[in-house]
Amino acid sequence: MKNLNKFTLVAAMAFTFAACGNNANTAENKDAADKNAAENTETVPTEEAQPSAGEATVAGYGGDIKVKVNFGKDGVIESIDTDHTESEDIGAKAIPELTDAIVEANGTEGVDNVSGATVTSEAFKSAVDEAIANAK
Repeated sequence: MKNLNKFTLVAAMAFTFAACGNNANTAENKDAADKNAAENTETVPTEEAQPSAGEATVAGYGGDIKVKVNFGKDGVIESIDTDHTESEDIGAKAIPELTDAIVEANGTEGVDNVSGATVTSEAFKSAVDEAIANAK
């Protein structure tokens, strides 16, 4: 019985370590995501387009996260203005990283969460999605 318990413990540990392993395809996944983001860029026809903005507020880890997504005449995201009370060490450092990634991808699709700031990342991306929807 002791051997069975030891075996079960070792098997569980091995599975845990294997699940936490590094994904060797990270560069390939990033390249594919960049390609998909370029192909899936949503724009408004130029003759109909006007600079616009959408705003939204979503509850984050440290309080509300307010975003204003600014679009150019071509309908592509130009910038994102933020107001938040996320923690200085983790959440506040994640927001500029997410902002840059979302502007580059022209939306939240394919943008990964920042490690250690999952709640902030999900809330920020949700706020941006809501702001995009409010602008249309």
